[in-house]
Amino acid sequence: MRKTISDSKSLVEKMLEDTAKTIDSIKNDIEKTVVDYTFVPGKDIIETDDSIIVHIDIPGIKKKDIELKVTETKMKVTAKLEEEHAERSNYVTHHDRKAGFIRRSVRFPKKVMPEEAEAKYQNGVLTVEVPKLEKNEGLTVEIK
Repeated sequence: MRKTISDSKSLVEKMLEDTAKTIDSIKNDIEKTVVDYTFVPGKDIIETDDSIIVHIDIPGIKKKDIELKVTETKMKVTAKLEEEHAERSNYVTHHDRKAGFIRRSVRFPKKVMPEEAEAKYQNGVLTVEVPKLEKNEGLTVEIK
């Protein structure tokens, strides 16, 4: 049986369609990996006269899985998310929790003293308070 140009064109179109589907699938997998497995949590930065206070929302994390690094100019928080496996006897359940990492870097508005940083984790919020290197205290000057 002889193949016509129409048959060859149809075969090429099918191959191009399959290639496009494969590329879309790979693209979706890459996007899913980036979005599902690396999460950037919300933050608040509060500046007082004496210190910088940062609140970072990381609910569902165990305190032992949080790593905090503080320098004079910034802080970096990383935490590991563990995928939970739960088995129910006669029920089918759906789990949306994924394993992965939470990462958040925060640049301080002023230089701080990292060796005096204090951190606490309560109700899913990490609070870090760091004294400023230079305080905003006014100095009274005697007028002569």
